[in-house]
Amino acid sequence: MPAPHDADPASPAGPRPIRPWHRLRIPAPTTPPRALTGHDVRVPRRRDVAVPDPISGAPLSVAVWQHDAAPSSGASVAGAARPHLVFVHGFRGDHHGLQLLADCLPEFGVSSVELPGFGASDPFPDAEHTVAHHADALAAAVAALGLDAPPVLVAHSYGTVVAAHLVQRDSGAWPALALLNPIAEPALDASGSRADRLLAGVAEAYYEAAARLPERVSRLLLGAPPVVWVTTQAMSRTRDRDVLAYTHDQHRRFFSGFASARMLSESYRASSTGTVAQAADRLDLPVLLVAGREDPLGSVAAQEALAARIAAAGGVPELHVLDGVGHLLHYERPAACARLLREWLAAGA
Repeated sequence: MPAPHDADPASPAGPRPIRPWHRLRIPAPTTPPRALTGHDVRVPRRRDVAVPDPISGAPLSVAVWQHDAAPSSGASVAGAARPHLVFVHGFRGDHHGLQLLADCLPEFGVSSVELPGFGASDPFPDAEHTVAHHADALAAAVAALGLDAPPVLVAHSYGTVVAAHLVQRDSGAWPALALLNPIAEPALDASGSRADRLLAGVAEAYYEAAARLPERVSRLLLGAPPVVWVTTQAMSRTRDRDVLAYTHDQHRRFFSGFASARMLSESYRASSTGTVAQAADRLDLPVLLVAGREDPLGSVAAQEALAARIAAAGGVPELHVLDGVGHLLHYERPAACARLLREWLAAGA
C-alpha cells in the first residue's frame, strides 16, 4: 500500500512542491487517488430516496451514494459494532468531494447524501434552500435508509451547519458528530484577515447578482472556469502539486452540479449566514472538530471558541487544527482526517 501524500512530507512518497507557475497554469492530474490516500478507490452505488418538501410536502428525490464496509476489515470499534457514517458535503459540493475520505475508511459503511439542489438530488419544489430545510431533508434521507442504528454524521463546511442544526434538535438521537472545517462564524464577520472578509463580501454580491440574470446567462457566469479557478485558489493552501491538480480537476468537473441559479443563491445565503455556533449550546454529545490553521472561512480562535461553547453545553468536543491546510481538508489531508476520525471513534465517541 503506498504512503498517502499527507502522511509524511519528508518521505519519498511525499508531496512534489508547487512552483509559482503551477498556481497560474494548473498541472494536469496525473496521480491516481490511491496515491493521495494510500487506499484503493471505493466505488459507491447510488440509491435514490424520496423526501418531502418541507413546505408543501411534495416528494423530491435525494441521491445517496453508499459504500459497504470491507468484509475483511473487522466489525467493531473499541469492542462495539462500528457505526455507519453519513457524509454531508459543503456548498457547491456533492458526494465526489468526500470520496477520498471514504476511500481512507474502508472498514466503515458510508452513505454520502447529496443535499437537495446539489449533485443528482432534486431541488425543493416549493421550500427555500435554507439551513433548516436542508436539515429537514437530511433527516428524512437518513430515516429512509433504514439503518440498524443511528449513524455518525460526518460533515464538511456548509454541511457542518446543516448537520449541527439537525443534531441540536435532539442530540440524544445521535451517537456523535464529526465536523470538518466547521463554519464557526458568519463569513462576513469572520475573525480572519481583511482580505478574507472582502472575498466573502464579493462572493455574496456575485451570487445575488447571478440569481437575477436569465438562467442560461447565470449558469455561464457561475460555472465560468476563471471563477472556479479563483474559488479553488482562495480555499486551498496545499503545497503539494498533485493535490493541487486533483482539487482543481474535481472542482472543474463537479463544482457546477447545481439545480438552478436561484437555488444556488438561496444556498449561498444559508451558507454565509448559518453557523455551527448557532447550534452549539444544544450539542451535548461527543463532537470531533477538525480545522485547517489557514482556513479563510474560520480562524483558529473561532474554532476554539466553538469548542468551548460545546463543552459549556455538556458536550465533549475534541478539536484538532492541521497546519498548512485551508478550507478543503477533504482534498488536502484526507488520510489525516480519516486517522483522526478513526481514533476518535475507537476512543468511544
